[in-house]
Amino acid sequence: MNKITYILFLMLLSMFFSCSSDELEVKDYLAYVKNPDNGLKVSKDLNEYQFELQYKPVEFIAINEQRTIHVDTAIYKQRVEELNGLQYYTLKIQALAGKEMMRTGITSEQEYSNRLQYFSDIAQYDMRLIDGNDTLTCVLFHFERNYGVAPYNNIVLGFPKTAGEVEDRTFTFSEQVLGVGKVNLKVAKQDINNIPKVKLN
Repeated sequence: MNKITYILFLMLLSMFFSCSSDELEVKDYLAYVKNPDNGLKVSKDLNEYQFELQYKPVEFIAINEQRTIHVDTAIYKQRVEELNGLQYYTLKIQALAGKEMMRTGITSEQEYSNRLQYFSDIAQYDMRLIDGNDTLTCVLFHFERNYGVAPYNNIVLGFPKTAGEVEDRTFTFSEQVLGVGKVNLKVAKQDINNIPKVKLN
């Protein structure tokens, strides 16, 4: 191997390792977390509905709250520290037929009122997160009403963070008003462990 070939080889090797870094720019990091291929967004179709669970690392939340890819590092670090006590998810429930989720499969306004009351006040207590050997109750719950403008509703969820190594996490929802029964959605530990770091400005 002559000197020029050797230098070219070293340059290519250096480029390869720099491209395989486990750090992503802000925009790419956000896209990575939201991409179902990376295992942090999982879904299941049951009866007339799709249930989709998005795992949200605290870094992901802290970036999104700034609403820009030009992140203020000081605000970001402070927010990550504030969020660190819990693990966060968003549950999206969508009507597969494209109708309003809250009105799918019902025939009266009373049923709608019962469903609204359930998701506003009761559903939280039917949700658990199995994290390794621990079964965790939902301690943060916010049902987002959309007043019929979309065929889905989002529920923001928070569960206690467990100590020790990352384990598989299975979200369970024993729902009472959609006629589906128990919903299980799993986020695998290897997908959590594979989350890249975010490269700030």
